Amino acid sequence: MPMNHGQFVISMDFELYWGIRDICPISHYLGHLAKEREIIPRVLDLFERSGIHATWATVGLMFFNSKDQLLHGIPARLPAYQDANLSPYPHLASGVVGTDEQTDASHYGLSLIRRIEETRYQRVSTHTFSHYYCLEAGQDSAAFQADLQAAVRIAERQGIRLESIVFPRNQVNPAYLPLLLPEGIRAYRGNPKHWLYRRGYRTGDALPRRALRLMDTYLNLSGFHCYTPEAPEQGEPLDLPASHFLRSYSGRLALLEPLRRRRILKGMTYAARNKQVYHLWCHPYNLVDEQGRNLKLLEEIIAHYKRLQSLYGMESRNMEELSDQILGSEPACELPFMGDPVEGPRELNA
Repeated sequence: MPMNHGQFVISMDFELYWGIRDICPISHYLGHLAKEREIIPRVLDLFERSGIHATWATVGLMFFNSKDQLLHGIPARLPAYQDANLSPYPHLASGVVGTDEQTDASHYGLSLIRRIEETRYQRVSTHTFSHYYCLEAGQDSAAFQADLQAAVRIAERQGIRLESIVFPRNQVNPAYLPLLLPEGIRAYRGNPKHWLYRRGYRTGDALPRRALRLMDTYLNLSGFHCYTPEAPEQGEPLDLPASHFLRSYSGRLALLEPLRRRRILKGMTYAARNKQVYHLWCHPYNLVDEQGRNLKLLEEIIAHYKRLQSLYGMESRNMEELSDQILGSEPACELPFMGDPVEGPRELNA
């Protein structure tokens, strides 16, 4: 579906400890990644100041005021993963989760959700209710549907309408796509078509695949993954695939940082010149770095977007706005404005 200008899309996977609970202990999160709560307001200020429209895909378990409310919001049908560690519900029952956000900032996030909602150009999306893994053995469509309905329900109770979804670990299950539209979900972040990314991420991914994905961060092995959105199949939501993952800063690979920066900026330029979409994504914890190097890179990316906006008319859109544009609906948010230009933990999910 041809577009008049290139589109710059940012989506953030907002999950706190729920998103890495199955792969690292809470002590690691508290010691290395919990500062994402301090980063998020800074990112929101940067986005608003620079006219960046972004989607924040948020785990539904973070929407509650208290543990009592959370327990009452759990869906009746739970995923029966063969690997029991993938389910957050035993973790929830273990006593690790505190009573509210004041006592447990690693599991509750309603104040930050409100901060996102109140910031211009930002939209709250869903990252499923329980950080649900759609391609893991044992789960099924009925459990996914129950999980999705629970996410929509708790968001509605907080006055938030969900219109897009980011599947945890990018595990897109094609069989589940027809379940989205009935719940109001009109778009999802799909995967690049290249074999390195097509099936998303799993903790058991083979080392060669993981190594190639890491190399692809710095060297253009798989392409820029820019695209012109395609009309969805009847009864399915719009696919807005990712283009590039903004990994955490790696001190061991510091000498390669100029290559990483160049790879991202060249991809953005390609999209702007060819009137295509460039979709950047990360988790807020990927920006946690004692010296702020990844946050500085994000600022450089945004400054480059402003140059492309001036040169080629590139536009910043969140997933919801781009869906409105492509599907012919009225935009739900304000359009872009000409605003002012503007050693970290190892990445855990890829």
